[in-house]
Amino acid sequence: MSAGGTTAKLLGARVRRLEDPRVLLGKTRYVDDVRLPGVLAMAFVRSPYAHARIRSIDLQAARRAADVIAAFAAADIEPFLPPLRYDHDPATGRAPCRSVVWPVLASGKARFVGEAVAVVVAQSRAAAEDAALLVEVEWDPLEPVVDLERASEPGAPLVHEEWPDNVFQRVAVSLGDVAGAFRGAHVVISERFRTGRHMALPIEGRGVVASWEEASETLTVWASTQMPHVLRAEIARIVGLGEHAVRVIARDVGGGFGLKAHVFPEELLVAVLARRLRRPVEWIEDRREHLAASQHAKDQIVRAELALAKDGTMLGLRTHVTCDIGAYTEYPWPTFEANVTAMAMPGPYTIAAYAYETLSVATNKCSIGAYRGVGQPIGVLALERLIDVGAERLGLDRVEIRRRNMIAGPEHPYTTVHGTQIESGSHRQCLEKAVEMIDVRGFEARRQQARARRRRRGFGIASYVEVTAPSSQVWQMLGPATGGFEPATLRMETDGRVTVAIGVNSQGQSHETTFAQIAADRLGVPLADVRVVQGDTATTPRGWVTGGSKSAVATGGAVLRAAAKVRAKLLLAASRLTEIPAADLDLQGGAVCRAVDGAAVVPIRDVARAVWLARAGLPSDEEPGLEVTTHYEPPPLTHSNATHAVEVEVDVETGEVRIVRYVVAEDCGTILNPMVVDGQIQGGVAQGIGSALYEEVVYDENGQLLTGTLMDYLPPTAADVPRVEIVHFETPSPHTEGGMKGVGEGGAIAPPAAIANAVADALGEFSPRVNRIPLTPERVLALIEPRR
Repeated sequence: MSAGGTTAKLLGARVRRLEDPRVLLGKTRYVDDVRLPGVLAMAFVRSPYAHARIRSIDLQAARRAADVIAAFAAADIEPFLPPLRYDHDPATGRAPCRSVVWPVLASGKARFVGEAVAVVVAQSRAAAEDAALLVEVEWDPLEPVVDLERASEPGAPLVHEEWPDNVFQRVAVSLGDVAGAFRGAHVVISERFRTGRHMALPIEGRGVVASWEEASETLTVWASTQMPHVLRAEIARIVGLGEHAVRVIARDVGGGFGLKAHVFPEELLVAVLARRLRRPVEWIEDRREHLAASQHAKDQIVRAELALAKDGTMLGLRTHVTCDIGAYTEYPWPTFEANVTAMAMPGPYTIAAYAYETLSVATNKCSIGAYRGVGQPIGVLALERLIDVGAERLGLDRVEIRRRNMIAGPEHPYTTVHGTQIESGSHRQCLEKAVEMIDVRGFEARRQQARARRRRRGFGIASYVEVTAPSSQVWQMLGPATGGFEPATLRMETDGRVTVAIGVNSQGQSHETTFAQIAADRLGVPLADVRVVQGDTATTPRGWVTGGSKSAVATGGAVLRAAAKVRAKLLLAASRLTEIPAADLDLQGGAVCRAVDGAAVVPIRDVARAVWLARAGLPSDEEPGLEVTTHYEPPPLTHSNATHAVEVEVDVETGEVRIVRYVVAEDCGTILNPMVVDGQIQGGVAQGIGSALYEEVVYDENGQLLTGTLMDYLPPTAADVPRVEIVHFETPSPHTEGGMKGVGEGGAIAPPAAIANAVADALGEFSPRVNRIPLTPERVLALIEPRR
């Protein structure tokens, strides 16, 4: 274990997180911890209907209530706060989609249960909530459209009356000789898969505090967000200020998982009202609001067909994905979940022919947004279930059929059916290692032991390729108007200590540790001498977003480049001061040393001070100081890979599924800190287990939310999540700085597929069609009962 005060090799070391003491001792500062004098609180009036016209809103009683400062409906705010609007930009190369107008407060009609229709601002949250109860809304209920398949049918109720139907986007792609592949198939495996709508559920919900300073004409916003600089730009545009007049602070964020990589109407409203009322304003989302009105995810139906030769060769694949996007598209980029699902499906397999169609439809439900892995877990679930069924139909071993079709190491760089290039990987090695770890050879004995206890035991495997760190071009092709590059500013102070300012912020990804490791390793200083600054647009270079498993690649690459420039300058200065050639010097242990034997020559702090005081004798064309800002644009895509294997036990009397063991063999390229990577995988697997077995947002036929509390919406607990056994392979990317690949979302991608395959294996005697998640006890019993 590396300690914070040493300079042993830090890249790749299991360094304890520098953030942990602050977090564990309660010294963090989340949005709800911001205390400003004279702050006002907001509370919303939200729609009780999934679809209804708003005939009138009477705010008078609320405005007269004690401690109320103001109350607004859509008509009151639209003159100074227009609706959010997404319009397709052909320049991105993205498939066309419908324009979406998302009012900050529902205007004319409400489109889902929980949509905000009015807001009350008062001296306290309690006073605001009490007054909100006095707002009288006259409703004219309309027929809702709740089912995603019904939404695409002719004559379905229209969510947006300016659209001719409810289809937001339709995409059709055919690659290779698909018809020929299916004509030549020995067997075609077909299935319909259904995934339950669920959500990110971070421990800290959404929250925002804004304060307007009259003297400087600046707006400061504290927000629980994954993209401070993007939020700043949107607030500035909406409020009518220059970006330089808006400051967004998001230092500690209690989880994001993709949910907070969006801009929400509530955030903009708080900022606007703080400026108009000339008082600080705050809104802290409660859990009911979060469950009903934040964003959901992964509500899809996938119909898929896999063409197989007699020997198990995968000849072709056909897929149709229908995605429920809810009432609006996410903002400021459009919903792209269905397309990610379809693009992920070929995975690590050498499939040469593939056709897919995606259909994204609006319904009268809360909008869909990004959540860890986006559509990838659904694509992996569909393909990996088809592979298992195909193996059974052909009489092949489940591992062998995968082995025969997986990309082999020497085939890299491998050009996929999509035309993208998987630069490197260890697909077969991960498969073999996961199978070894789960002890497939000893499984039958364990199966029989479980059967003696009236349990059924099964094991499942699932492999995937995770697309990570998309470039600017790829981001914009998918839809988000964002960049793939990230910046870093690195400064060595006069005392030899180092400050690293980055453009992204952490929601638990350990940025303060891993980026400090990079700087300390490259500059030869103790880890404790490096400070990472993040989450404040006033003190950090302009970055984009923490998402897409990009931080280690893009921000890490920028820090590596900045450190290399400062390192070169230090060595040049040390060479001038000591008259030893720079090529014969190294930086380690806080000193400039002889490279040949490590003998210290001069403390780094002395060289740093000499550079800052212009006494190092640097060439006249060399800029003074030791401060560098770099920007790093990663290659179009990098690809991590993994195989997950799980052993489960099913109680056939109750339908309960218990996870006995869970193993992961993964490859994310060069590992900065194995402890951090392990934590990312463990957390991702926990969320994947929730998707597979527990979590589902449920609406009734009228669009009423039936899972509006944590008594009804069931995330996994510590008792449900096993310790994940993890082994790492390191196949560096040949195209990224340091060889890094992304890892943040991978843990969540494979669990639904691996667990579904394990449950199907456990219940093999009942010939179950395991094609829907979550696999709740009721659904498991439904698989068993017809065949008892």
